[in-house]
Amino acid sequence: MINFSKISKYIKISGVEEIVRRYFAMNGFDGILTILGVIIGMHMSNLHNPSLIILTSLSTSVAVGISGFSGTYMTEKAERIKKIKKLERAMLTKLKKTIVEEAAKFAYFYAAFVAGISPLIFSTAILAPFLLTSFNFSDYFTSFYVSLGIAFTLLFLLGVYLGKISEENIIIWGLKMFLIGLITSFLISLIGLTFK
Repeated sequence: MINFSKISKYIKISGVEEIVRRYFAMNGFDGILTILGVIIGMHMSNLHNPSLIILTSLSTSVAVGISGFSGTYMTEKAERIKKIKKLERAMLTKLKKTIVEEAAKFAYFYAAFVAGISPLIFSTAILAPFLLTSFNFSDYFTSFYVSLGIAFTLLFLLGVYLGKISEENIIIWGLKMFLIGLITSFLISLIGLTFK
């Protein structure tokens, strides 16, 4: 059974909340742009096969997710161990099996989980229209444009989220992220046209 009281205590002690927000945004952003790249790249290559797009995109998302999880886990673990050792030297006592060590372990696993799952969540949302095409509920071109619409909407919302965190204009932040998506799409399309 999940002990929410203990989790809340671990979050407070470790101060992991801010780090988790950062990883959620960064890795979610990576997931959106990666899938945007796959969808546009395959479209430019005339590979209008929804199953192939889903397989390629999900495989890429899983790789990005595993990279996010393992990279964050190892990085955060190293940082937390360093902090505990520094604290032990300052306090002249070992912190093994204390709530401080438990909170540190929770922090690096929690941060890694969020970093790993966020690209998969965003990717799945973008790919949803292609899943409908696979079951003959929609045609390829409709799914392609709806997927692009979802990707750009998610980029805008991610910008709004970051704008809220920074306590600045959320619309400007949303438009900045949207613009990054447009630039990415343009460059991928340019590459596609170059190799046609």
